[in-house]
Amino acid sequence: MPTLLQTGNIRILVYPGDHSPTHVHVTTRDRALEIKVDISGSEPIEMRPAKDERMKTTAKHTKRALQLCSDNLEMLREGAEKYYAAQ
Repeated sequence: MPTLLQTGNIRILVYPGDHSPTHVHVTTRDRALEIKVDISGSEPIEMRPAKDERMKTTAKHTKRALQLCSDNLEMLREGAEKYYAAQ
């Protein structure tokens, strides 16, 4: 899982060959909290986990994740698309 951005306790990851839409996983370093964020549009959007996914987040983590993705949207999209194209 390549890390596209790390700041403090937050890491933004992409899973090569992951499903559409283009999205990233925003986790805490210990992976206690995780949220998926759709970065394919003009603004980042929180994605609901699939039924078989066990993701845990808090309002604070979600807000921080969306802000980081918004602040770095173009860089994250370019980085993620390299891994999506590699599938």
